[in-house]
Amino acid sequence: MRFMKMKNLYKIALGCFVAGTTLTSCDDFLTIKPTSQIVEEDFWEDKNDLENVVAACYVRLLQGDMMERYILWGEARSDNFVKTIGKDWVDLDNLMGANLLPTAGMFSWTPFYNEINYCNKILKNGPLIIERDVTFTEEAWKPIKAEAITLRALSHFWLLRTFGNIPYATSDYNNDGQYMLLPQTPQEQVLDSIIMDLESVKADGMTNYGNTVFNKGRITQKSIYALLADVYLWRASLNASPDSVNKHDKSRQDYQKCIECCDFVIEQMIKDKTEDINKNGSVVGGLTKALTVEDLLIPNDQNSNSYSDEVGAFDEIFGSKNSDESIFEIQIDGTNNTNAIMASYFYNISKAETGSFCCADALFSGFETSPNSTGPSSLFTKTDMRKWEDATWVGADQTEYRVNKYIATSVMQGKKGVVGLNQMMTDNTASDYEAVYTNRSTDNANWIFYRLSDVMLMKAEAISQLYTDEANLREGFMLVRHIFKRSNPYAYSTTNSNASNDSLNFETFSTPEGLEALVMAERQREFFAEGKRWFDLVRYAQRKGSTTEMVKNFLGRKYSENKNAIVSKLSTLESLFSPIYESEIKNNPLLKQNSVWKTNENTSKTDEF
Repeated sequence: MRFMKMKNLYKIALGCFVAGTTLTSCDDFLTIKPTSQIVEEDFWEDKNDLENVVAACYVRLLQGDMMERYILWGEARSDNFVKTIGKDWVDLDNLMGANLLPTAGMFSWTPFYNEINYCNKILKNGPLIIERDVTFTEEAWKPIKAEAITLRALSHFWLLRTFGNIPYATSDYNNDGQYMLLPQTPQEQVLDSIIMDLESVKADGMTNYGNTVFNKGRITQKSIYALLADVYLWRASLNASPDSVNKHDKSRQDYQKCIECCDFVIEQMIKDKTEDINKNGSVVGGLTKALTVEDLLIPNDQNSNSYSDEVGAFDEIFGSKNSDESIFEIQIDGTNNTNAIMASYFYNISKAETGSFCCADALFSGFETSPNSTGPSSLFTKTDMRKWEDATWVGADQTEYRVNKYIATSVMQGKKGVVGLNQMMTDNTASDYEAVYTNRSTDNANWIFYRLSDVMLMKAEAISQLYTDEANLREGFMLVRHIFKRSNPYAYSTTNSNASNDSLNFETFSTPEGLEALVMAERQREFFAEGKRWFDLVRYAQRKGSTTEMVKNFLGRKYSENKNAIVSKLSTLESLFSPIYESEIKNNPLLKQNSVWKTNENTSKTDEF
């Protein structure tokens, strides 16, 4: 890949400084102002230079070429989406039709390697700053080093889950337009390196920057552990495959490590919440009992006994942003930086126009009769608020479901004329119900990488693979139930005469296979459109050692036509990974194309996406 011209990095970093956006500034952290060129050898003088390149790393994460790949790589191939009728985008047609072409610019990985290069520059020059700036100490360097290593690991992890074997870059490149000539490293070796790096810095991550924007928008100790849990879960699933019998013990160790990392995050969030309550006096007389993980979830029921001072999970998480549940999300204010990709891909508010992606009909048309159904035909039951939050609800007869997540700041649903948070559906027809949406006025949706429910469900998934006894399986079930209950308050209401059918029953999911299926369904409901579903499906298939069950149980329901052709195209695990962009192959002879997606065309350089 060709790197962004390095003078642009220093212009971005110096621009952050000129605008007063060093990492001690909260409001203008991500502002970029144009500035004159600066050469590298004159740049790394003091801690301000270092801090501003760290700021540039976060700026890089929110730029459009990264944002669109979070969706294209993490969602487009999954069972969540179909292309909007009437939208002319051949590459998206091919992607969703399992006809991946190396000539498609969406497979360029240059943006991620630019981010990695920024991180490598920080890691290279940080020790030099200690020598040159007497006010910058080894102790001050440790959390910045942890930030850079974690951001580098995050980018490598996205690349690995998308392409499989990838170049693992730990050295920086200086020359403008220089190509990185590295061969691919096997997936498991990259995972080993990522884990080793994260383990080495997890104790050095910042625990509190002193303000909410930084605590949610920068790498913290909690976000390091959340990423570690995700990577351990992936490696455990890779080694759990029947083709990796000799690695079975390693897989079990990784599932246990995943659980331990999740426990650390949950315990820290409980600790932070407890301290906040006692400090602010939000509970008269102080806490009388220890908080639980369920107490951390923002309730949807205004009558909830939750200790959260927030009500309305969607509104707080996606509307107000930086909620108590947030662990790491990219900060976008709509003025200095925007998230225009959501308008292009999901819904353009100013034009009142549906974007390129629509929610898959199979998931949103109709209701499942009970959350305890095995092999459900629909994703949501009649009491699940997320059906209206994930997609825009127009009426019972609608045929197109546009994406609502990241578009609206507030959603209320219920009976016509009495819409409110507590007015939930009580029948299957939906003819007398409506939803009221408040859309955001600017393209200022933060992109969320990790939040509490993700950690809870990662732990539940690991439990489903590690244990067979009732006590542990029940613990995993309860983690899912807490999240489901939050979004289905009517299902657990004393006024619901059908509560036994509308609520989750442990007996249905009391086996490892049952809990695994429940976790897969709940992750799809909870993280719809958040760049996670395709990777969930790949992880599931790797664990099974085959694509058969994944296509049959999940992906196949998306395709009403040409289903057999799709099954044939996705018959191997290699087919789940994307092709290397042809220009990368041309410019780096050390790279090898994914054999599934090789073409007979002459390789030629193409424009980047």
